Amino acid sequence: MAHQLDDNHISSNEGYTHGYDSAITQKIHTGRTVDKQASWFLPYLKPGMTLLDCGCATGSITVGFADVVAPSQVIGVDISEAEIERARKRATEAAIENVRFEVGNIYQLDFPDQSFDAIFSHNVLEHVGEPSRAIKEMHRVLKPGGIIGVRDVDLGGRIYAPTDALMERFWVVYESDWVGVNGHPRIGHQLGGLLIEAGFTEVKASASYEVYSDPETRGGIAEVIVSRLSETDFVERVIERQFTNADELEAMKAAWQTWQERPDGFLAASHCEAVGRKA
Repeated sequence: MAHQLDDNHISSNEGYTHGYDSAITQKIHTGRTVDKQASWFLPYLKPGMTLLDCGCATGSITVGFADVVAPSQVIGVDISEAEIERARKRATEAAIENVRFEVGNIYQLDFPDQSFDAIFSHNVLEHVGEPSRAIKEMHRVLKPGGIIGVRDVDLGGRIYAPTDALMERFWVVYESDWVGVNGHPRIGHQLGGLLIEAGFTEVKASASYEVYSDPETRGGIAEVIVSRLSETDFVERVIERQFTNADELEAMKAAWQTWQERPDGFLAASHCEAVGRKA
């Protein structure tokens, strides 16, 4: 049976770690596409499949799925009303008719059992307090024989150069804050196991990198990180929890700004993917 949306089932400190209106959301998330971030899932899809995108954010990937599975419908859900409004605007402006967006709770999806042929989730499980519970709920609304695809970061696999003590301090502080607000920044390598635990079969896991190595991409990621280091909520949290201090935060920003100008600056952000089938 369908589960009614109940925000009380999401704890008060659970939500999107980076903030829905932060530079990370506005600069990176809106630029994500089905071809770049979901290419590994496309071989499992075909026209006529119904698809649910859990944690769709601004819908930049979701609208791409609409073309892949047309004429069937794609539904995107996200806990943020602001993100859903952005997604609806995107679909309207692109005149995409076989997609719709709804506010939804990944722990209590408002759909009957066995509703979808495919379910997709990108950079969501890393931000929820109970990833196993979220996966089991996605399992519930997937049809027998249906396919699930999940992708999340794993900070343990990051690669960057040249190395710098202040940049390394950023990663320590960033990860400590992420964990402190109920996240899982190293969940990527666990995705396959989580799908198996939830009852999925034919599970396949993989890994990939998003690379920032030219002036444009280095500048973009450095801008996002410097913005993060300047956001009031983040600054107050990390100082209050004694992860760092105001002077070190300023030094971190300067280090990233210097890095982006270096022709040998390189950053590869690690992600892991897992697909599975419902028996």
